[in-house]
Amino acid sequence: MPLEFWNSVLFLDESKYNVLGSDGKQMVWRKSDNELEMKILTPSVKHGGGSQMALGCMSAVGVGKLHFIDGMMDKYMYLDILKQNLKQGAEKMGILTHYKLY
Repeated sequence: MPLEFWNSVLFLDESKYNVLGSDGKQMVWRKSDNELEMKILTPSVKHGGGSQMALGCMSAVGVGKLHFIDGMMDKYMYLDILKQNLKQGAEKMGILTHYKLY
C-alpha cells in the first residue's frame, strides 16, 4: 500500500482500565498447611475497585482526542462520541478531507 493511503487511515479503539488490579481470574498455588496465612491471602476490594473506559483514534500522522466514558456505553452514546470526536481528531491531524475509518 502506498504511503498516501496509510496517512489517510484513521484507527478507532476503546479500552477499559481497572483502577485496582485485574477483573480476570487469578490463580494462586498454596501449600495445604499455610493456605490461610495473612501474607498469602489476596485482599478484596468492595464493588470491584472501579474502572474507566476510554475511546480514542490515531493515524500515521498523529493521535486524536481521548474521550472518557462514564457508565455503560450503548450504540447511541457510541455514535454521539463518533460524531463529536472523530471529526475533531481528523481535523487535528490534517486528514479531515480524505480520511478512511478502520
